[in-house]
Amino acid sequence: MAKKEEEYKYISEDDYKTLISVYQQKTFDLFNQNIALEAKVATLGSLVESLNETIENITKEQSKPPKTRKTKSQTEDSVESFDDDLI
Repeated sequence: MAKKEEEYKYISEDDYKTLISVYQQKTFDLFNQNIALEAKVATLGSLVESLNETIENITKEQSKPPKTRKTKSQTEDSVESFDDDLI
C-alpha cells in the first residue's frame, strides 16, 4: 500500500501543464465576462441618466400652472359683450 501512496504523492509535469491550461482558460473566460459586465453597467448607467432627465422634465412641466383655455361659451360671451360695446 505504501507504493500506491508514493505514486499519487507527486503530480506529473503533464498534470501541471493541464492544470495551468485550465487556469489560463478560466482566467480568460472570467476576464471577458468582467469586460462584458462593465460595458453593460456603463450602458445601463447612461439609460438611468436619460430616464432621470425625462422624469425631471415631466416633473417641471407638471409643476407649471396649467394654461387656461377659453371654452366655447366663454368665447361666445366675449363676442357678445364686444358686440354690445359696439352698439
